[in-house]
Amino acid sequence: MLLDHFNAFEDFQPADLLLDFPFAKPERIERPRRSARPRTGGFLPGTMVDTDRGFLEVRDLKPGDMVYTLDGGAQEVAAVKHSVPRLTTLMHVPAGALGNDTDLILPADQMVALELDAAERLFDVPLVMTKLISLSGYKGITPALPERLARIHLEFAEEELVWAESGMLIQAAGNSLDSAYRRLSLSETRQILASEEGRALALTGRDAEADTDLMPLPAVLAA
Repeated sequence: MLLDHFNAFEDFQPADLLLDFPFAKPERIERPRRSARPRTGGFLPGTMVDTDRGFLEVRDLKPGDMVYTLDGGAQEVAAVKHSVPRLTTLMHVPAGALGNDTDLILPADQMVALELDAAERLFDVPLVMTKLISLSGYKGITPALPERLARIHLEFAEEELVWAESGMLIQAAGNSLDSAYRRLSLSETRQILASEEGRALALTGRDAEADTDLMPLPAVLAA
């Protein structure tokens, strides 16, 4: 039985017909990509680095300045970038802990160089890299209260280890994600530091025993 509608037998276009027309297709909007800012590492503005003009704060550096590095001598700064993370986890580094001549507050994710006998025995390299947070408890390095602080990222043609604070080495990453230096994980760092401390204690104990054997009894008692 046919329905008695005046348009029962009218010709209709398929509903999906409009999808074939250009105006019905959503246009893809090309949005300019923002350059990704580095989120880790970097220098705090007041960190002192060694340049051909003497030690300067990182905040005073500009592209074209020459900065002294571990194995490249004086290298030209290609770019200086700034970022302000929402919160920066910090570490307190006492004077002398990593070659620095004064107490420092540094980002916990900053990569620093370590020159350890255990690392050379294991990896056959003179030094290794690790995040500063992995060194918590080593030579008095302790966490500090997080703060919202600006960071400055120095860029060179290649990855460099920058001389900072009179004697410590801080990584300035290059354009490549690969590193020329051995990077230790948190567990590797802990194991190597424990090995170093154990070896130092063992050597100290052996030296003390040797001294005791050589010293006359009265001298030992006096000591």
